[in-house]
Amino acid sequence: MAYQFPKRILEEGAETQIDKINNTCRRTILETVKGVLKDEYEEVLKDPVFGPILAIVENKLIYSGKIIHSFICKQLKVSKLHELWFLFAKRPLRFSMQEFHAVTGLKFKDEQEIDFINRKDDKGKINLFSVRDELLKECKEWTYVDRVRLVYLCIIHGFIMAKDWKVSIPQEYIRLVMDFDKLRMYPWGLRAYDELLASIFRARKDLHLKNSYVLDGFSYAFQIWIMEAVPDIGTMVARCRNWKGSRKVSYQDISSLESHFDKEELFPFISNTGNNDVVDDAVFIREDEKKDERVGRIVALMNAKQDWNQFAWEVEALPRNVELSDSEEDVEVEDVTEEPPVIAEEPTVVAEEPIVVTKRGKHKLIDPGVESRKKQLLCQRTAEHNSGVSGDLKTFIEGLFTSSFNSLKELVQKDIQERFEKVHNEIAQLKETMSQVTGPSHTEGKTRASEISGPSQSEGKDQDKSSQSPGPSAAKGKANGKAAESLPPPAVHRSPRPVRKFDTAVIWLYFVMWHNDVQNSEDDMMDFLKNLSQSSNIKVEMETQEYLQDAMGNLSQSSYVKGFDPSQKLNGEEPAECVTPLTSFKPADWRPPTLKDIDLHEDRVNDSDYSLAFVPEDSWAKLIKWSSTSMQLKIGPSMFTSELAARVMGPTEWLLNNEIDAMMYLFTKRTSLRRWEPTKVALMTCMFNNQMKNSFEEFRKDKKKFKVSELLHQYGIGELPAHGRTRLMWDLDVTRMYVPLNVGKHWISMCVNFVSRSIEVFDCEGLKYNKEVEPFAILIPRIVKAVKSSKNRQQVKVKQYTVSYAPMPYLLNNSSSDCGVYALKHIECHLLGLDFSLVNDNNIREARQKIAYDVWEAANDPVLISRMAQYTPPKTITNPLVEL
Repeated sequence: MAYQFPKRILEEGAETQIDKINNTCRRTILETVKGVLKDEYEEVLKDPVFGPILAIVENKLIYSGKIIHSFICKQLKVSKLHELWFLFAKRPLRFSMQEFHAVTGLKFKDEQEIDFINRKDDKGKINLFSVRDELLKECKEWTYVDRVRLVYLCIIHGFIMAKDWKVSIPQEYIRLVMDFDKLRMYPWGLRAYDELLASIFRARKDLHLKNSYVLDGFSYAFQIWIMEAVPDIGTMVARCRNWKGSRKVSYQDISSLESHFDKEELFPFISNTGNNDVVDDAVFIREDEKKDERVGRIVALMNAKQDWNQFAWEVEALPRNVELSDSEEDVEVEDVTEEPPVIAEEPTVVAEEPIVVTKRGKHKLIDPGVESRKKQLLCQRTAEHNSGVSGDLKTFIEGLFTSSFNSLKELVQKDIQERFEKVHNEIAQLKETMSQVTGPSHTEGKTRASEISGPSQSEGKDQDKSSQSPGPSAAKGKANGKAAESLPPPAVHRSPRPVRKFDTAVIWLYFVMWHNDVQNSEDDMMDFLKNLSQSSNIKVEMETQEYLQDAMGNLSQSSYVKGFDPSQKLNGEEPAECVTPLTSFKPADWRPPTLKDIDLHEDRVNDSDYSLAFVPEDSWAKLIKWSSTSMQLKIGPSMFTSELAARVMGPTEWLLNNEIDAMMYLFTKRTSLRRWEPTKVALMTCMFNNQMKNSFEEFRKDKKKFKVSELLHQYGIGELPAHGRTRLMWDLDVTRMYVPLNVGKHWISMCVNFVSRSIEVFDCEGLKYNKEVEPFAILIPRIVKAVKSSKNRQQVKVKQYTVSYAPMPYLLNNSSSDCGVYALKHIECHLLGLDFSLVNDNNIREARQKIAYDVWEAANDPVLISRMAQYTPPKTITNPLVEL
């Protein structure tokens, strides 16, 4: 692969960990200026060119030297003059003028017709030290305009074109701030980018031998690009929406994230219009740029969806081991304290912001939640990375399961057939033997034979019934009684040992346990099937006559049941105690069994599924009484009728839009009236799904000209759905949104999380519907941006939401008609923080009844009736509700 692709400057895993970066791009001077010249600072904050730069100061984004140094160590050595290439988790990233402009928005075109009076080596005598110590004290006597010019000068020399504080401010900058129009027309983006690249090139030289270095230029822009190109790093460091508030990130955090970075989002190209949509914009191509065909090959592989995990990058030069003076735990690189720099006596030393000192205690966090977000992200990425199963292993497991199941199926079928044939033959032999018996025993034998259960009879008969078979009938008369007495008494035997019954459920349980226990071993499978065959070949140890004798021999021929037959008498004066074969087995403290009614309210109130699938008996009686009438009740956008109630309660009925919308309206009212704890939530109706599908078709026709429709905008500000209008704005007043979705005769539901920019899908059958969920993942971030104010809209980055699927128990929705019930109950469980397993096929019918009662109860709620009476329809609705 020599000369085919550029090489890494350092080997993967051999990146150095320096003590400090002497960063010259500092917020300190601007915060000092803001404190002294507040009015002038706020005036510059409104500037369309320099105002966005000051947003870094306003949001208090803290400088992370470890992130910047880690990426400088991950460079690819290319021959390009005006762009850099980096690697993260073996995946290439580009940093060029295009990305720098997308991050900063600074002008990059040089206006030839404007004379900026660009003179070299025209440095003055003013530096940032003199500004801080002298000019900020003297400027109170200046004019307002001159003080504004001083603020511009500090932004340019202290931030955009950052140099050390001792370096004098060029006269060129002073002349530019005298003319505000020329100041805004000057190509600051081009100059700042060149200065930053030159500084990175200097830092890269002999990087493995350095313990610290100076980094000039607008390095904050380089850090923000890293956070945009690798969103997970942005999540660890700050709130990604506006990069506000941050937390220290260690080398171990970055290394851990990179080692577990698999299929997560990464944006190698960034432009003004979006991420990865423009690779090479012609307006950013420089005339003196060198051609490097190796970079072209990288772009070609990226377009071909190359799997970079299997790609081996060559290394330019291996660094020699360097013993650092201090360990990482004893120094701090991040700009946390923002202390002003100290004037150095030696001219070669550059003060860093902050000065690297030993730890003096924990600093107060600007954003306390960022540490937990960082830990949660690292744990999530580690779990996702370790949970991966290769394709070959999946194929082997599927093949093993299929072959094993087929073998087990054939074995079970064969065994069942042999058992039925054996039982049939034994019954036939028993009938033939009994037919040869004469006298009372012959009659009694027939009776007993008729009571023996055949294989076609139910296996669920109670053992008590079989053990309480009555004795011979007393109606036979005295003659029969004498005949019975003349016969020799049957031998008394113990009750036969219970014969092991064949149970397919047990066999299946054994198989599942085996399948969970063994991984990839076919030998274990053959041993399992061998043992199963041996255990299933149960032999009957007793002959037919022995079995008959043992079954009937325990019954006394002279048994007496008091009050059963008046003609039957005892010889003694006192009636004898009735003795049955079960008497000797009865415990001394034996009591008749009693049943506990688990449906009683006091018994069910403590069950975990009580709130999801239980209706008290008296409340249920009210609903049943109402259903016998023809009364119709209003509930949000739907009418609750007896037909709708029957459809909800019907065990095989598929839920329609009206039922779904009624429950979503009820959920909305429970949250808005604070009857439920979660309040910052939005709940959509079926109409919303249709609008999203139609808008997505328009989006696919022309992505660049697509605009959010007025109807979707109304949803984003809480004006729709009209019933249950909340007027809560997405991503501002609302953190979560729940949506029921029909995917072709099947209902699913999902939760849109505006904080994590993700969508979690709930499907009772555990399937994936990426195509159906895609409109929501793409359009919702655009709706969020559209509803923002014009000032905040520019700071919102449109980025497709990630989609995940909640794990579900197996074998749900066996009726194939309960998917709508599951979709609603999954929303309720997720909203209230309950486990999804509380709703299953065992109580899904009760859940249906619970839905019917909840809707009926809400329709009779005086508070909701009053609110529904105040309903005002929206101004414009273009599409009617479509019944799915």
